[in-house]
Amino acid sequence: MGYLALSQALRKVLLRGGVAPRRQVLTLPQGQFLVMPAADQEVALCKLVTVEASPREEDGPQRRPSVQAEVWAKRLDTGEVFHLPGEEITKRRTAALSLLAARLLAPRQEGALLLVGPGAQGEAHLKAFAEGLRLTRVFVRGRSRDRLAAFMRKVREIGFPVEEWLGEEVPEEVAFIVTATPSPTPVLPERVPEGAFIAAVGSFRPEMEEVPRALVERAAVYCDTEDALVEAGELQGLSKPVVTLREALLGKRAEGDPVLFKSVGHALFDLAAVRHLLGLD
Repeated sequence: MGYLALSQALRKVLLRGGVAPRRQVLTLPQGQFLVMPAADQEVALCKLVTVEASPREEDGPQRRPSVQAEVWAKRLDTGEVFHLPGEEITKRRTAALSLLAARLLAPRQEGALLLVGPGAQGEAHLKAFAEGLRLTRVFVRGRSRDRLAAFMRKVREIGFPVEEWLGEEVPEEVAFIVTATPSPTPVLPERVPEGAFIAAVGSFRPEMEEVPRALVERAAVYCDTEDALVEAGELQGLSKPVVTLREALLGKRAEGDPVLFKSVGHALFDLAAVRHLLGLD
């Protein structure tokens, strides 16, 4: 799935719609179990996700990932049933959605990318932004030295200069920022360069905030769907209106600087990705 093509598939589903109730969340002894159904006139699906405590670095390469998912999907016209890799679909549709938002809303369409969290989502966002935006350089921050080094090698293979972000101030050349961490506390400073676009995609519960409150209050704030207003910690008690991505596609704009796009995920995006995989765009 190319990220640009997938972003357009997401755009179509956002504008056309489908049936997708809020995900159900069950508490597990060490995490959560998520059930995410969606359907339209041609496809019905359900994604099942387990979110467990983050794996320990000392467990080595055999450690189990903290998020595991699978997608059951059915073509309603033929009756064909598919079992699809949920993690791959999730990371690709999430990055493609951020790309769609960046191409639509970012004040600056060229510049450096700052990525906090060089995991699977971070790598997907790197590839998506490299495909659909004019990147000049990459800055990255991560806790694991091995993962950070591996990520930086991938950036160089794609063809961009890369360096670790060690300071507290975001470099002025940064036009795009991605936070892809399940952090309960902010991973960015309160100030970022003027005209920056931030895609905050890691935190997904009301008690989690990747972006500091002072920055959110200044920003033009967008979210993936209205469910984010309930689920995203950054949007709780916010004193300004939040524009959904669908509303933005229809021409509505938020006021402020920088631009913040908060994404917590939704089954409609899985529907768009599955439709794209099945050639039903």
